[in-house]
Amino acid sequence: MGLLIMMIRNTRSLLKCLAIASLAVACVSAPTLAFSTMLAPPVSVKLKGGAQFKGEVGQRVRVTCMQGASETIVEGTIVKGDAKMLVLAVEKSGKSSNMTILSFDLRKIEAIADATPSTPLVTNAAASGATGAAKPGATTTATTTADASGKFIPNIFVLPLEGTVGIGTRHEQIEQIGKEADKLGPGQIIVLLIDSPGGLVTEGDEIHLTMKELKKRHRVVAWIKRAISAAAFTSLHCDEIYFMRVGALGAITMFAGQTAISGAELEAWLQKVGEVSEIGGRSSYIGRAMVSSPQLLSYDIPEGGTRQDAVFYNTMQGKYKLSNEKENLTLNADNAWHCGFSDGTADTVEELAVCLQLTEWKEANDVGRKIHENWQKLIKDCVEQKTKLIADLENPAGSDDAAMLGARIKALTELIRWYDRCKPAMVYEAPNLPEDVDILKKQLAEMKKALGDMKRNRQ
Repeated sequence: MGLLIMMIRNTRSLLKCLAIASLAVACVSAPTLAFSTMLAPPVSVKLKGGAQFKGEVGQRVRVTCMQGASETIVEGTIVKGDAKMLVLAVEKSGKSSNMTILSFDLRKIEAIADATPSTPLVTNAAASGATGAAKPGATTTATTTADASGKFIPNIFVLPLEGTVGIGTRHEQIEQIGKEADKLGPGQIIVLLIDSPGGLVTEGDEIHLTMKELKKRHRVVAWIKRAISAAAFTSLHCDEIYFMRVGALGAITMFAGQTAISGAELEAWLQKVGEVSEIGGRSSYIGRAMVSSPQLLSYDIPEGGTRQDAVFYNTMQGKYKLSNEKENLTLNADNAWHCGFSDGTADTVEELAVCLQLTEWKEANDVGRKIHENWQKLIKDCVEQKTKLIADLENPAGSDDAAMLGARIKALTELIRWYDRCKPAMVYEAPNLPEDVDILKKQLAEMKKALGDMKRNRQ
């Protein structure tokens, strides 16, 4: 018994891989361009070899591109185009779907004059085709309602992700909202409303796998208030990232205990974050600069180009400097927009709807918000009960030794039950308890045996 109480009193936080970085957020004024140009946006698509096609959303085109080892021709309507990819609404077997073609697979784009699309335009601006290895030709078919003009409107699901990654923010929540969106068919819009200071890298690994699968089915959007460290790592998986005007994203620092990792472990983490950054359609240099301050970052915008044409360097040779050698990179709404990292800036759902090129903001239901609210309430209840039960364990009520031991057994039994309901709060929220619940179960068995011996000795 003394061993357990001493363990509870002296247990250090088991967050051995906690990735929490301090936040310094500057309130910024986002460029008006973030909204005004998205009402009827032109597109500038880069082809293999450096050639460019300039057109507009809604334009019918004929595209020559590579699919696997073969060259093919596809006709469709432009949904989105930039230096990284072209997204087309195409018709196949009588169904409309989105097709994402990466820039290095594009060979030729021709406008089709006086052509009217045979199917409505699907406004899936970043199409979920750019997932995993981002295979050209990946499609996502949206099962949605339509507005008065016949344009398909995907349903919106909002999932707030708040608090420490691994405690307040978990991959299980993302899986839940994905299953809810699945009920309405693929191609729905899932908005992750992120306000987190960081958290467990181990949970980041789980989120990585969850996000890769989710993006195969739906359009996943990050809406950033605060996404630091492990939360930034989560955000980088999204094909679209929008900032609030006070938003900040970056400082992905991994710790082993209280010390930042180094050597081969750091290099592996740099590689992983760089790859995730590329999966989201961004330069790997951006992710690497968020992990380690010596990983510098600057960029240029070519003459006559736009922010989407930004060329990044892992040196200070670019005109625009984003990082320094003292701090890991953290982006705000202004510089994230200017360098093309951010897809827009929005403080309200109405503004976000404009950024997403939607005619209206239509949430399917409030399931995502309820998932968040219920989990946050459970964390709060768990911490309150844990504190009370530990106090009962250390200072049990009772008129004699047997009664006091019985009170301890009752308190410990309740603590063990809370592991099944909310293990993250039991282990990672103060006062911290062991990650392995079997340690407590062993102590409980010893207490019960001691109580049985005590009662037999009294007979």
